[in-house]
Amino acid sequence: MNSVFEILGPLINRSLSAAIAIIAASFFLNFVFHRARNRVSRTFSALLFFVLVTYLGDLGVTFTDGNLDTAAIWLRFQWLGIAFVPVLYTHLSDAILELTGLPSRGRRRRAVRILYGLAAIFFLAVLLTDLVVRSPVAEPAPHFRPGPLFPVFAAYFIGAVIVSFWFVIRARNRTLTASTRRRMNYLLTVYAAPALSVFPFLLISGPSLSSPVVFYLLLIIVDVVLAVMLTVMGYTLSFFGNTEPERLIKAQMLQFFLRGPVVAIAALGVILWAPGAGRVLGLPGEEIMPLLAVLVILFFQWIISVSRPTLEQWLVYPGDEEIERIRELERRLVTGTDFRQILDTVLNAICDYLRIETAFIASLKTDGPQLERAVGLDQVDLADLPQSGEISLDGGAFVWRDFWLIPLYANEAHPNNGTGPDMIGVLGVQAPEKAPSTETEEERWEMLMALATRAAEVLEDRRLQSEVFAALEGLLPEIGVLQRLIGQADYGDIQALTDFPSAQVIGDPEFPNKIKDALAHYWGGPNLTDDALLSLAVVQRALAEHDGNPQRAMQAVLRDAIENLRPEGKRSMTTAEWILYNILEMRFLQRKKVREVYMRLAMSESDFYRKQRIAIEAVAEIISSMERSALSEELSSEPPG
Repeated sequence: MNSVFEILGPLINRSLSAAIAIIAASFFLNFVFHRARNRVSRTFSALLFFVLVTYLGDLGVTFTDGNLDTAAIWLRFQWLGIAFVPVLYTHLSDAILELTGLPSRGRRRRAVRILYGLAAIFFLAVLLTDLVVRSPVAEPAPHFRPGPLFPVFAAYFIGAVIVSFWFVIRARNRTLTASTRRRMNYLLTVYAAPALSVFPFLLISGPSLSSPVVFYLLLIIVDVVLAVMLTVMGYTLSFFGNTEPERLIKAQMLQFFLRGPVVAIAALGVILWAPGAGRVLGLPGEEIMPLLAVLVILFFQWIISVSRPTLEQWLVYPGDEEIERIRELERRLVTGTDFRQILDTVLNAICDYLRIETAFIASLKTDGPQLERAVGLDQVDLADLPQSGEISLDGGAFVWRDFWLIPLYANEAHPNNGTGPDMIGVLGVQAPEKAPSTETEEERWEMLMALATRAAEVLEDRRLQSEVFAALEGLLPEIGVLQRLIGQADYGDIQALTDFPSAQVIGDPEFPNKIKDALAHYWGGPNLTDDALLSLAVVQRALAEHDGNPQRAMQAVLRDAIENLRPEGKRSMTTAEWILYNILEMRFLQRKKVREVYMRLAMSESDFYRKQRIAIEAVAEIISSMERSALSEELSSEPPG
């Protein structure tokens, strides 16, 4: 038994250490790139980074083949993680407590800074002296022996983790909803995972674990438990401070975990175990290992693609009929590209079937006819195209110039009287030399009418979808505000429920950056119509003045804010009081290039960027002031109760 564990134990330990490193790295990347907007996620990302550093050091030790000098380098390296994990615990718990509406009044923040200083001191002591740890030993695995100051470090480590637990318990007691309290309970259950995974237990228990069976069996059990705990902790914290719907977060985490850690761990298992298994089975393990790893990755990706809908239905959307409707809607929606492709297909089919070269489809709008798609024509002048009320029907089509025009109606029914369905467009085809008379020509005419009906359906679907999208565009800002309220109020932030939603927007430290992004997209772009900006009362007023068009409303608000910076008197390009206005007006309203602006204003490029930042902050402050005034007017105009 001992010999088996001496052979397999190190390999199993290496595999599990690598698996934990993969889990930590995967969650670290996920939180850094997708959830870094809130403080909890940023702090947890830092905690995962130091856990990852510790396990990378642990993996490095397993590859030293008993060379204690090389092992000592890796052992000291992993102390970067060991020293900083406790302070990150305290920092994380402080962020969680702040999320519940209890920000630090200075004491917690100062304590965290002191702990960061202590962590740096302990790491430098390990790196440069033998005060904390000293002289590595090889059995049962390479590890340091405790130095004279190790008890001090242990007190720092245990004390920081205990304080962190206390902060999280306080945060749990402040939560309002059952679901949030349940997540806090999950978090407390697995909260010790990072601390347990990095604490150097061998410094204390090394001599008592001389038996390979006891040592590796205990190590395997602990590593498996820690991998599960770290996964649950990452999943639970993905909800903290996240304003997206719970079902969306669950779906994202399921997708991330299956395609990230699961696939990576499977591939790693092949890489670590294939060479040894090949030697046992008499196969060239080293040679076939890359191929096996690739096959495992492809196989798992296929399995995930096939099973994910079922897993989502079981784990994320159990019994949710609305989700099925949303998915069905997503499958049936026609995008602008789909719309053009379908019309092109209809026109090409008509031209091929009738043996003609030109055809077009035009829609009839309130401001006149609009060409949608054409074949064999670059453009068609539709200025004199008859309107629906001017068309005299004769057999379902009429001649216009060199085309036969076939009216397209909102449904398949042909209008029999003035109350029939609306005409929404026309299909124009190259006029045949004579009207259909033979049986073959009649068949062609029937096919043409069938294709015209299909074109009418596409135009009608597109019109209806445009109305739906217009309604959704007005709802999205309110939905975004509601999600932010839920995300904050769930954790006990009563202020989030009592404040105007827009007051939170202008109070956000990122608000000037949102204004900067909106100015950068002033003439078109997604940042101009950011949900948070559209939720502002001053923008909602502008929407009413600009026919509900969010782009024009946001442009008007930005333009008014810039004009408020304009000094009195004649405009000057050189005087200091005009600098901020000139930069904003030339750079964003006139769309001049950076070089052109700073050359025109006779300043250096670095000075331009500094002044531009000040100007954007001034615009943000003006919009904040406009918003506060609008909110004050709303409060004064609405009676209580």
